[in-house]
Amino acid sequence: MKYRCGRILVWGVIAGFSGVSALHAQPSFPRKPVTIVVPYGPGGGADFFARVIAPKMGEKLGQAVVVENKPGAGTAIAATDVARSVPDGHRLLLGDLSTFATNQHLYRKLSYDPIRDFTPITLTGRTAYILVVNPTLHPYKNVDEFVSAVRKAPADSFSYGSAGSGGPAHLTTVMLERASGIHMVHVAYKGTGPALPDLLSGQIGAMFTVYSSVRPFLASGKLRALGTGAPKVQHELPGVAAIGASFPGFESWFWMGMVAPAGTPQPVVDKVRDAYAAAVNDPGVRRKLEDSGVEPLLTTGEQMAAYVRTESARMEKIIKSANISLD
Repeated sequence: MKYRCGRILVWGVIAGFSGVSALHAQPSFPRKPVTIVVPYGPGGGADFFARVIAPKMGEKLGQAVVVENKPGAGTAIAATDVARSVPDGHRLLLGDLSTFATNQHLYRKLSYDPIRDFTPITLTGRTAYILVVNPTLHPYKNVDEFVSAVRKAPADSFSYGSAGSGGPAHLTTVMLERASGIHMVHVAYKGTGPALPDLLSGQIGAMFTVYSSVRPFLASGKLRALGTGAPKVQHELPGVAAIGASFPGFESWFWMGMVAPAGTPQPVVDKVRDAYAAAVNDPGVRRKLEDSGVEPLLTTGEQMAAYVRTESARMEKIIKSANISLD
């Protein structure tokens, strides 16, 4: 079956996740509401994405699709919950870079296996990380001015927040620190939502996050975007330069993918993917996502598996070079 989306990112097809069951689906699926588990609290990019697509997925499936926030342990709490769920398609995970590509390199003992414990459904979306600052504390206009100020300031006088130690926003900041030679004090939070009040009040000065999480604060001037992790200027952030223009090779995306527990029957997986395809092909849904800086993605499970492996190898190098461990 061919899927179409406003902007589809096509990945090379390599061998997919192992152990996907070929059992036949129960004809009654879905026989009750379907839950999308989000591994972050309300207010983050994954939560926004799930809540935009859920209603249209529900229309296609003929059952309500509800979003359940289950933050903590760098997405491991949500991932473990879904991995141990009944593999019938009624409990899904909207995981991300942390879930599938970084946690296995950050924890020696992980409570789930990102390959064996899940049946991949599709990559769902990506949005570039942007560096935002509290302009009252940091009246800089771009990344170059910000980096220059950090270099000249006394040690440990600049702080930044993230949605969790070892998470994508934290690692993105580490990438900037290593590319520019600066160092800042890291303050970890349990999600973007809890970090924003401290950023707005001046308790922390800067943070990498996604556009959808800070859109109203950028519009009001309470926060300022200094640079984007995308390789070029984004239409929703005119005038905000790519960080890679100052530090060649710098690129950072928050990407997401939907999975079901391992052993979920393939017909059920196909039905979930069909519902997701209907959602992201809906003009209203696509407009909401793209206006918030999200690029909708639609892939096969095999394509998702291949991309996860590539990203896992890339992030392993970053984590090891920075000697980061969460054990």
